[in-house]
Amino acid sequence: EAPCCWLCLAEGPDASGKQFVRDCSCRGSSGYAHLSCIIGYAESAESDTNRVGDTPDATGQRFVRDCSCRGSSGYAHISCIIGYAESAESDTNRVGDIRNAFIACPNCKQLYQNELRQDLSKARVRFAERDYTMDNAEGVAMHATAVMNRMTLIDAEKQYDRIEGKQICTKLQHVLDFTKTDKSRSWAQIQASAHMSIATFHLRMGMRFGYAEWKDCLQSAKEHYEMAVEIYTNEKDELSVSATEKMIAIINAMLDGVERQVDPEANLNMERKKYKFYLDNLGQNHITTINAGISYAQALSDLCYTIVAERYVAKLHGISQRAHGSDHNCTVELLTCLKRFRERRVYIKSRPNETFQALRYEESDTNDDDDDQTQKRLLVLQGPISIPRNVATEQTFQQDCANVSFAIGTPVIFQGLIVTTSLNDKIGTVKEFDKETNKYAIYFQEENVVKKALGAEEQFLHILFDLPEEEEK
Repeated sequence: EAPCCWLCLAEGPDASGKQFVRDCSCRGSSGYAHLSCIIGYAESAESDTNRVGDTPDATGQRFVRDCSCRGSSGYAHISCIIGYAESAESDTNRVGDIRNAFIACPNCKQLYQNELRQDLSKARVRFAERDYTMDNAEGVAMHATAVMNRMTLIDAEKQYDRIEGKQICTKLQHVLDFTKTDKSRSWAQIQASAHMSIATFHLRMGMRFGYAEWKDCLQSAKEHYEMAVEIYTNEKDELSVSATEKMIAIINAMLDGVERQVDPEANLNMERKKYKFYLDNLGQNHITTINAGISYAQALSDLCYTIVAERYVAKLHGISQRAHGSDHNCTVELLTCLKRFRERRVYIKSRPNETFQALRYEESDTNDDDDDQTQKRLLVLQGPISIPRNVATEQTFQQDCANVSFAIGTPVIFQGLIVTTSLNDKIGTVKEFDKETNKYAIYFQEENVVKKALGAEEQFLHILFDLPEEEEK
């Protein structure tokens, strides 16, 4: 890819016609800049020791950076980012990707986030409204991509956003009407995305309002999802068909007032395909791929593939930390997710309706009589756990292991077996508890494979707090 100036983000020569320079230790496409920009940056740094190079633009706005750039790279005035994005949107021959100019940093190639993402989504809509009309194919495409990007950030809980969302739905309906008769290009992708945008907004609205409006919103969402399915089917996009049919099933359950019945195996298969698709097409560092990986890990956990799921999230967290930094939203979310996957939930047998978090094992010496001293193994517990969880109200205490039962999905390790000693130190996951035999069904698992369940007595099972390193295959 052709480089751009890391200071002004332009891809060509500066105002005086001078090309980029780079005479430092940067590599790849990074580090290129106009000499005039470097001089301006250096002069600013010399005069302002409080914030290096952070000089305001003509409107008084200072630098922003809310992507995955690090060090001193990636800073820019938002007015410069918008100018660059508008130029890239208008000129499809430029290196700037027409789909990414307003949503991704040209330096680190990763998505913008937080307030900068909000500001650029609004700027993209203003740009489309200012420079394009909706009476021709190019203008309709520009308006459609701009408002659909904006719709992803609409918050149905906010009144102003609800008003804006309804306006976007009206505009997208115009897009759908135009594309029904226009034969100048293929509109399938935009049509499907428009239906998905309208449906998702109505679904959010339906989950907020009272019954009368709620039902109308959900019915509208269902109709648009069904139209999207029809388009995806014609385009042979099986992955999108599965994902959209899942949304329709959720709405049908809500309309019928019943709990949605989920096929966990089918859901796992869909999430696995989705993750692989993004991995193959966007790469492992892309935020969309990482988010798909989180969904895949959750689907694994739902089927009690807890060990595989935890390892996946740990792997994703490492990838995000290296690619985006520790303070990036994606990395922070993954760390929260990883902590949740590492929680070991248990029950106290005398309090079966309450859940506790097991923290660690401790040994306690107890004197049963004057001549006999034995060791009793204890579990340190924290809880009971409320929903939503409030750690401040929970207590930490010891509990005899004999009085504790494992929650479904708990990773365990075999220890102390005398007959089947080959299973000692093997790890697995609690799948269920058989009250008749008083044994746990333990599944030994590898990715995509669940080996035969083994009935195990509680005394030979110990909670696995820290997963061992995965063996190289």
